[in-house]
Amino acid sequence: MASTRQILILLLTFLYVGAACGQKKKVAMLEPTIKSGEVTLLQKEIIRGALEEAIISTPGYEAITRTSLDAINNELTFQQSGMVDDDQRKRIGMMSGADLICVIQLTAEDNDLYVSCSLIEIESGKIIRTANELIHGTSGAAIQKSCKYLAEKLTSAASAAVSLDPSVPEMVQVAGGKFMMGCTSEQGNVCEEDEVPVRQITVSSFQISRTEITHEQYVRFLNESNIRTTEAYSDGKLIDVNAHVENTDGKWSVVVGYESYPMIYVSWYGASAYCSWAGGRLPTEAEWEYAARGGSKSAGRKYAGSNIISDVAWFAGSSDNHIHPVAQKKPNELGLFDMSGNVWEWCADWYISNSYAVELPADLTGTIRVLRGGSWNDEANNCRTTYRFNNVPESSYGNLGFRLVVPAPSEE
Repeated sequence: MASTRQILILLLTFLYVGAACGQKKKVAMLEPTIKSGEVTLLQKEIIRGALEEAIISTPGYEAITRTSLDAINNELTFQQSGMVDDDQRKRIGMMSGADLICVIQLTAEDNDLYVSCSLIEIESGKIIRTANELIHGTSGAAIQKSCKYLAEKLTSAASAAVSLDPSVPEMVQVAGGKFMMGCTSEQGNVCEEDEVPVRQITVSSFQISRTEITHEQYVRFLNESNIRTTEAYSDGKLIDVNAHVENTDGKWSVVVGYESYPMIYVSWYGASAYCSWAGGRLPTEAEWEYAARGGSKSAGRKYAGSNIISDVAWFAGSSDNHIHPVAQKKPNELGLFDMSGNVWEWCADWYISNSYAVELPADLTGTIRVLRGGSWNDEANNCRTTYRFNNVPESSYGNLGFRLVVPAPSEE
């Protein structure tokens, strides 16, 4: 626990820098703490400064900076946890005008930096938002770019970072309705043979996860289902050995830094097993396209949320040849992230190339399953909302993921 003198210095510092603040929501930025690895002082300053700059530029927020880090350098408890006791926290809020505290923790491994941020409400002491970012490379430019994404996730009302329990997917309600499925006019002249003819489809209401299921969410399923390594990696495998998860003494964990990345190297069977455990299922191909288009709020865009692919998708032209954490790009009309790009998403359906042109039997079976959305190493054309892809259900690659659907209670 910090000493009375240290708390007094903190209060005076906040009071000094807070005097000129307006009516925006004020965020007190704590000095980053290092959980493990070697992080230089310059890197710490770039991270803190970039986050401050990004928050200041966000409407409705401003950063309260510390003018003398040395004076409170020994205040380890407060720096590491962002918490003091209730009385002290309330006094800090009243005297400084700060509404929130931003706690920043850093982990360095090889040439990567993992940044974890939490926004803590001073009055209640509750963590109201968390966001994580794995920075590939340690250059100033890479750090500043990633900190911009972090600030957006921490301050955006639509951010998936709002969830207080990141191991539980946030679900979005999608009102059912009719839509024209297939390569409609906004897609231009790039239609593939299996995207036509366009037909009217009716879907019932359902819930869908705001983001692709993450490593952290999938590991919870593995642990709570008591999945052994032999079960996970056997012939009917759930995941591939290259997945960024580890099993130590029977307990699964995520490789540090990949918690908020989409679960990849997951087969159709692994995706289906998670969805069943979570009380739902994979989306049908029609549900997926309806949600990607924006459902009843659709603005008729080529990609999920925009006609400009770089606004909403990590693809070959923007990804720097690697996967990215969820919810870094703009969402679509329903607030769904990454339905174009980042990773392909498994659907429940068997893939039939001419399924739009014929009436399929109810007991249809096949050998390959539908994939939708494109990925970080695909060209823009493959990331369109109507583009169809497929693979055998045993496939598990570094660009295959999925999201959860929970149908309306009336669905049998």
